[in-house]
Amino acid sequence: MGLEHFKIKSDLLHPVLAIGFINFILMLIILIMSTTIFARPSGVEMKFSSFSQPAGVLGKPLVITVTGENVIYVDGKVVTFNELRRYLAQKDLRGWVLMVKVDGRASMGRVADILDLCRGISGVSVNVSTIL
Repeated sequence: MGLEHFKIKSDLLHPVLAIGFINFILMLIILIMSTTIFARPSGVEMKFSSFSQPAGVLGKPLVITVTGENVIYVDGKVVTFNELRRYLAQKDLRGWVLMVKVDGRASMGRVADILDLCRGISGVSVNVSTIL
């Protein structure tokens, strides 16, 4: 009688172990999935092509350069953001090519502000590149 009782307990032991193992694997999968979701950095990733001069583009070029220290240059002259806004507003730029050259360490917020200024100008082709 004692052997039959032991045999019944051993038959019940295997399904309990299997359920525990399945529970452990499911918890491990949930843990891995949740850590990969939260491990991604937040924000917008911007990648720009790199070129020196626009090939085959008609129009006069106007070069706007943003350095790693967020200093803005227009055709080699240092300007502030407000001066750039006034410069672009007072000049007739139809048919011009605006080349925005950006250092890889420059603030993307500053670049977005400059591109927002350029978006409001009609008849202008805007090219964005990175400085190496």
